[in-house]
Amino acid sequence: MGNLVFLPEIVREDGRLDLSTFPLADLTTKYISVCGQDGSGKTSLRDNLAKYYASKDFSVITAKSPCDKYLVKLLNNAISLNGYEDWYTEQLLFSFADGLLSNYMEQLKGHFDYFICQRGPSDQYDHGITRSGKTYDEIHDIQRPERLAKFDIYIHLNARADIAWQRIADDEGKDRYEYPEYFERQVVNTKRLYEEIIYGKDKALEFLRSAKHFYIDTTDMTIEETFTTAIDYIENN
Repeated sequence: MGNLVFLPEIVREDGRLDLSTFPLADLTTKYISVCGQDGSGKTSLRDNLAKYYASKDFSVITAKSPCDKYLVKLLNNAISLNGYEDWYTEQLLFSFADGLLSNYMEQLKGHFDYFICQRGPSDQYDHGITRSGKTYDEIHDIQRPERLAKFDIYIHLNARADIAWQRIADDEGKDRYEYPEYFERQVVNTKRLYEEIIYGKDKALEFLRSAKHFYIDTTDMTIEETFTTAIDYIENN
């Protein structure tokens, strides 16, 4: 059984990573982002992929972006309250989260076989458009993705809005963006983003095209079926 670590477990109070028990092993770290629709099964898939690779004797570290608890509090409580829409500040905070995640990815390179993250830089686009109605170009201008460490694989999960909402409706940890009307818009934008990356020519998405992208509609799928579909995509493409 390989190592299985959750990123917050090795973040010190000063924000630096404690890699003292994970020496540099000159590993070729593979970076996987499980992204897309809320309520589509991202957490379950991330965790099942991690357990699978750890069972194969690989070292695995998992994360959820934003990966800093204080930044999450800012995003949930300091912006877009009571109808006040400060999209620019919000987007800056999400872009900062991407930069922090990228910094951690660079530090972890060579220490682990797999870095498997719930969400990632692509979520700036489907979520960003859903939140604000802005364009890919407007989001790109703030995110400046060329500065970021790159993922090797993006797994885009989606699910019909009513099904996705049923899955998380009773979750006390859901954030201010998780409500039925938002889900209706997000489903469309999640699929559109994947199609624009694969088939489109939008320059704002160019930084994502060096990765492999897989799309899974989990509406009628169990957690296990989603996992086996993802593994098949990863290992046979």
